[in-house]
Amino acid sequence: MKEDFKNKFDLSIRRRRYYFKEFGQANCPEWGMPRINHNYTVMLTAKSDIDEGEFMTNMTGSHFCQRYPVVVLDTVKLEFVAQTSIKGNTNVQYNVMGIVNIDAVPKHKSHLSLDTDANPIPLIKFLPNNQNKVEFHKKTG
Repeated sequence: MKEDFKNKFDLSIRRRRYYFKEFGQANCPEWGMPRINHNYTVMLTAKSDIDEGEFMTNMTGSHFCQRYPVVVLDTVKLEFVAQTSIKGNTNVQYNVMGIVNIDAVPKHKSHLSLDTDANPIPLIKFLPNNQNKVEFHKKTG
């Protein structure tokens, strides 16, 4: 299945991002074509009233648009990661910085930790659009 995904989507291509909260789980928000669900890794920054952090997380349930540089992110999963990854229970904010193209890590560096000078994170940032605002949420529980 991984090879199948690689043939359909090149993770090195910059994409516009949208969120399920605004567009639901129907078709591509820009082109109306069907979307394809597949796992990928994103870089997420989050902060609360007393803590902040940067995380890589695997995004299940989000979708790529066929033939177009668009990805629709699952807000429920993003909110869960943001709220459970940092301390504090008020004014939780998060932002998805980009897609991490793990396949771009050279094989001879795959044993090294990511985010070092010797092995930087292969982050593919998003194309600009009107949806690139930080999401604000109250943490509950």
